[in-house]
Amino acid sequence: MPRGLLRALDPLLATALGPAREARPAFRAAFEEALRGRPDGPLLLALSAAASAGEIPHPDLRVLFDLMERPMPQDPPTRGELLAWLHPRASAFARLGLRLSQRLDAETLPPAERLACGLVLVRVLCEYPRLAAEGVNLLPLADMERCGLSREELLAGVRTPAVHAFLSQEAAWAAEMLDQGAPVCERVGSRLRRGLRAAILRSRRLLAQIKHPQRDLLRRPPRLSRSARWRCAVRAWRPLRSEVKAREIGAR
Repeated sequence: MPRGLLRALDPLLATALGPAREARPAFRAAFEEALRGRPDGPLLLALSAAASAGEIPHPDLRVLFDLMERPMPQDPPTRGELLAWLHPRASAFARLGLRLSQRLDAETLPPAERLACGLVLVRVLCEYPRLAAEGVNLLPLADMERCGLSREELLAGVRTPAVHAFLSQEAAWAAEMLDQGAPVCERVGSRLRRGLRAAILRSRRLLAQIKHPQRDLLRRPPRLSRSARWRCAVRAWRPLRSEVKAREIGAR
């Protein structure tokens, strides 16, 4: 990833995933003062500098921080319900990232939004062991029903055939979102392109671990070794193949 882009994104992410989620009036007042050129504290100073350098419109920042006040819904009835929460936030982050990299346009934003959604789904699936221990489910109930799985069985933390079928189904959905978002890699600069390709490759490896029938996710949560991360970084120098095409080639 370009270091300048990462430095600009750091205060945006730290603010959006930190004080913005707490919905405190004191933060919103300080945030509005920062937009007027009077930042109070190092985080808001860095945020103000990043917004100015990236020429980010203030309404875009307000929209993002307003969205982050509402937590991710538990037990969403359907994929549509989950995406109704996820897509606006993914769009806001994608818009900011593309604006900072000077690649924001009507053709680049849609795949960037899908990629952001896919990366969040991968994170949720990787967090399954921790969420199950806390009694929290963030995945669609309708998908559970299709696999003959109850919420109680999912949160019991035992990898039954129904749990494996459900997690594999959700992993396939996440992989599909990554495939739909992959074209954004070819619409950005070379360094950002390699960074996004590497993120997709790492995510695919994590999804493969989730779908592996012999892996106990509770005892061995999805993780990538340092060598696996390096292989993804090296592979990112070449164009990506979709999961479907990769399987077709492997079957020949």
